[in-house]
Amino acid sequence: MKQQKQEMGPPAAGGTAERGRKMSYQIVAFGDSNTRYYLGDTGTPGPLEDAWPAKLEGLLRAQGADVQVENQGYPGVQADFAMEKFASVTAGADLCILGFGTNDAKKLEVPLGEFLSEISAVLDQAAEAGLPLILLGIPWFSQEVAGPELQARLPVWNESLSSLCDQLGIPFVDLYTPFRDDPERWFNEETTPKRHLSAQAHTRVAELLLPLVLKQMDKG
Repeated sequence: MKQQKQEMGPPAAGGTAERGRKMSYQIVAFGDSNTRYYLGDTGTPGPLEDAWPAKLEGLLRAQGADVQVENQGYPGVQADFAMEKFASVTAGADLCILGFGTNDAKKLEVPLGEFLSEISAVLDQAAEAGLPLILLGIPWFSQEVAGPELQARLPVWNESLSSLCDQLGIPFVDLYTPFRDDPERWFNEETTPKRHLSAQAHTRVAELLLPLVLKQMDKG
């Protein structure tokens, strides 16, 4: 059994419209604190409008899309949470963008095999529901977060996720390589170890996702 989650908060609020007023295309962004937008120094959620789901929604609407991107980011959770809550969180969605792994990778007691097994169970649920997915990679975090041994997991875990997505034909977005070389720019902490994406990084995540989401929307 996994240890109690850290930085657990209440469910994130929805997007710019409530899910009950479903628009023509519904996207659920389901992930951890780097989906929600979380301020590491204060241990509090940041403004929803600065999170990548809201920014992605803005980019899509600028392209003329009638779309809602709902932010279902839960700080501190791991892949077992995704496995347990996936069906309820994504009910009624046309697309899910899935982003988990940071809180698994930084815990020595969680091996790669266990993480991949849980993520695979989530992917199976999506396949059974006929729900398209886009999978986000695990962002870089400072070795001060959990030590150099656990930081060194990140390239290996991301490569494993990418390979899994390749096997299943699921689009994968690398969030490790684009942000690792300039932590001052891409991570929001100033007084604690860098581990949460900055508002500027959230904008970049939305930009990386945009062509993949438009391609999926074109498929109907």
